[in-house]
Amino acid sequence: MLTYSYKAKNISGTELTGQLQAKSRSEVVAALKQKGLFLLKVEPQNRLSAAFASGTGMGGHVSIKDKAIFTHQLATLLKAGMKLTIALNTLSKQTKNRHLKTVISRIHDDIEQSSSLSEAMSRHPKIFSSVYTAIIEAAEQSGALSETLRVLSSQLKSQASVNSRIKSALVYPVFLLAVSALVVGVLMTFVIPKFIELFVNANQRLPLPTKILITVTETMKGSWWVVILVIAAVLCTIATALKNRHFKIFFDSLLLNLPAAGTLNRKLQLARFARTLGSLLNGGVRILTAIQTTKGTTNNIAFSEDIAGLEERILKGSTLAEAMTDQKYFSGIASNMAAVGEETGALPEMLLELADMYDNESESAIASMTTLLGPLMIVILGLIIGFVVLAILMPIFETSTMVG
Repeated sequence: MLTYSYKAKNISGTELTGQLQAKSRSEVVAALKQKGLFLLKVEPQNRLSAAFASGTGMGGHVSIKDKAIFTHQLATLLKAGMKLTIALNTLSKQTKNRHLKTVISRIHDDIEQSSSLSEAMSRHPKIFSSVYTAIIEAAEQSGALSETLRVLSSQLKSQASVNSRIKSALVYPVFLLAVSALVVGVLMTFVIPKFIELFVNANQRLPLPTKILITVTETMKGSWWVVILVIAAVLCTIATALKNRHFKIFFDSLLLNLPAAGTLNRKLQLARFARTLGSLLNGGVRILTAIQTTKGTTNNIAFSEDIAGLEERILKGSTLAEAMTDQKYFSGIASNMAAVGEETGALPEMLLELADMYDNESESAIASMTTLLGPLMIVILGLIIGFVVLAILMPIFETSTMVG
C-alpha cells in the first residue's frame, strides 16, 4: 500500500486536500469519485516507492515505436466507434511497456475527471511533446480525433523508421572502429614494445615513421590517463559550450552545412516541419499558431530561427511560400510546393506530400551513407595497421641491407 496526497473539489467548489492509502492511483481516483469529489491532483508521497511499484523506476523509457503503436491502436479503436475512456482502458491492459501502461491509466483517470485528452496527455511531456498535444487539441476542436491520430501514428512510424535506419547504418562502422581500437591496443601493448626495445638496443638510426610510432606508444604507455583526461575535458567543454545560445547556433548551423550529413539533416528537419505543419493545418489550426507550435519539433536552434523568420514574415503580410524564400534552410522546392498549395487551396496536402518526398530522399541518403561508411572504415583500419607494419619493418629492412 502507498500513501497518496490529493487535491480535489467538492460540489460547492471548495478545494480539499488530504492523504489516502491505496495500491494504485486508480484506486485513489475511484475512492474520491465515490465521495463525490472532483480530483485536481494526486501524487504518491514516496515517489521512489511509487516508481518501483508502478514499474517506472527502472526501464521507464517509451520509444517512438511504442508511442506510434499506441497512437495507431487508439485511432483504430476510436474509428470503430469505441468510447475514448473504454479505448484507453483496453490499451492500458494490452500495452507491454510498463511505463506507458501506467501513463495510459493516468490519462484514463484524468479524462474520467473531466479532462480532455490533450490536457491529460500534456501532463506527461516526456512522452507526449507539446507538438503532439497541440495536434490532439486541434483535432478535439475539429471533431477529427481518430483521423488525426492516424496521421500522427504515420508520422511517428516514419520518424522511428528513420532513427532505426540511422542506427543500423552506424552499427558496422562502430564495430569496425572498436576492432581497430582493439587491434592497435594489442599491437601497442604486446608487440610494439618488444620491437622498440630491440631497436633501442641496436643503437641504429631510426626512420621517421618508427620514431612517430615509438613516441605514440611511449605516450600511451606512460601517460594514458592524461589522454583520457584530455578527451574528457574536451567533451565537457563542448557540452558546457552547447549551453551557450550563440555557440549552440554556430554548432547547429555547422550540422546543417556539412557536405553530406548536413544535407541529410536539412531534409530530416524539413520533413518533420512540413508534416507537423500540414497535420496542424488539416486539424483547423491557424497558420501562425501552427508555425509557433512547429518550433517545438526541432532541437536545432539554427533551423528554429528560420521557422521564427517565417512567423515574422507572415505577420507582415507575406504568404508562406514568400516567407520560405527568405529563409536560409528552406529549399526552393519547399517554397514552390507551398506556393502551389496556397494557390489551389490545398496547402496542408502539399505540405504532407513535401514531407513524404523528403522522407523518401532521406532514406535514400541513409542507404548511401550505409554503403560508403563500411568501406571507408576498412580503409582507415588498413591505413592504421599499414603504418604500424611499415614503421616496424623499415628498421628491419635497413638493418638487413647494412648486414648484406
